[in-house]
Amino acid sequence: MKKLKKAFIIFPFLILSCASAQHIESYEPVTVFLETQKLEKGKKYILQSDKVNYTSALRLFNRGEGATHIIDSNDLTDYTGGLFEEKYWKKMYKHYAQDTIKKYWRKEDFPAYDFILENKDGLLGGPFMEKYLNTRIDTVIMISEPMYYMDKKYIMFYVSICPFFASPQPEVVIMKKENEKWLVVKRIGDYNYY
Repeated sequence: MKKLKKAFIIFPFLILSCASAQHIESYEPVTVFLETQKLEKGKKYILQSDKVNYTSALRLFNRGEGATHIIDSNDLTDYTGGLFEEKYWKKMYKHYAQDTIKKYWRKEDFPAYDFILENKDGLLGGPFMEKYLNTRIDTVIMISEPMYYMDKKYIMFYVSICPFFASPQPEVVIMKKENEKWLVVKRIGDYNYY
């Protein structure tokens, strides 16, 4: 009976530790990227509270939907800058593409910024625009949860920093840590907008 009690105590911790293994420990790489975007400290920005789903970043990296790597016969340019490797792509796609659990940003995730959290439903719609029209808040930021790539050598995430009255500029950002610092390795824009 004692062993059964121990199993009931240990089992939930084991499940939780395995479930969170695919997620990064901190959002330091995202914060480092945001710093490169020269967002004004103290200025308010709207952060979409529900994280952009993984499939958005996967689609941009792959240049199309699904697990099969898309190569345009009219444009053989490697937009990944040599980062696409079939073996690692398939592993990443299998790991993240089916994850449909909604995740949400919290203000504590980015303490250096004064983000206002807004749900994606109604984002940039009529009531939303009325709410922020005469304020100095004029930019919406959308970010996905970062994903590991190439056996955790790289981190990849979707980001879009969009002024209210401009076209969105979604992109996937690929970063790696060198000498204890996060560096942007590649930014891949959305082929639908260019």
